[in-house]
Amino acid sequence: KKCEIMVLKDNHSIWFQEVPPLSTEDTVSISNTDQCHDSTLTMSLDIGDTDDVCESLSDCVHWYRLGLHLGLKVSRLDTIEKQRRERVADCRVDMIAAWLRKEDKVMKKGGPTWKQLIQALKSIGEISLSEEISLKITKEREVSNPAGSEKKKGRRDLSTD
Repeated sequence: KKCEIMVLKDNHSIWFQEVPPLSTEDTVSISNTDQCHDSTLTMSLDIGDTDDVCESLSDCVHWYRLGLHLGLKVSRLDTIEKQRRERVADCRVDMIAAWLRKEDKVMKKGGPTWKQLIQALKSIGEISLSEEISLKITKEREVSNPAGSEKKKGRRDLSTD
């Protein structure tokens, strides 16, 4: 999507208060916020994150294809499917656990990270789910850093100006 900037006319000005332009310090803070988001997405996940990943993928029924895109071998996914008697929820949990344990070719695909999971979901057509997870990770990071989420540099609180 392209970002369009609209020049405000006099009749629009009643909706907005005049806000001074961002300083270079504000720009740096916005950039640092993006870097924090990127580092959260690229942080390595492990077997202790199984519950969080399972919760995020609770709506994903394409566990087999997702497992392939995450670097798991067909033979492993076939074994999971057979052992779990094709119960989707159970198969999905076992697939996620294998991914988090870095089995098969998982490390060649980038390892278990939120970013890798989001990319794999996009590659199997689960775009809305990938966006949900990205948004969820962003919100969780903001909650864990309340000072940054209350009043971030780069955003002006118009109610106090």
